[in-house]
Amino acid sequence: MEKSRSYPRYSSQLGSEDQTNPYSSYTFNGPMGQQNSGTLNEPEMKRKKRIAAYNLFTKEGKVKASVRDSFKWIKTKINHVRNSL
Repeated sequence: MEKSRSYPRYSSQLGSEDQTNPYSSYTFNGPMGQQNSGTLNEPEMKRKKRIAAYNLFTKEGKVKASVRDSFKWIKTKINHVRNSL
């Protein structure tokens, strides 16, 4: 690669620094040499998944209860209107 006259310091470092830097801008989860980073924190990941499942079950239960209450309300209103005639 040719050295630039206006920026000699930057042009000489272009090819060498990108290859040896383990913390490139494309690695967001740590250095590229680190393998199996998910297994190091596996109990924490299992706990987070379990808590997410619990939260999902809670929300699902709330939705079911809301739908059930809505049907009860509609049923009582219809019965009230039908019985008042």
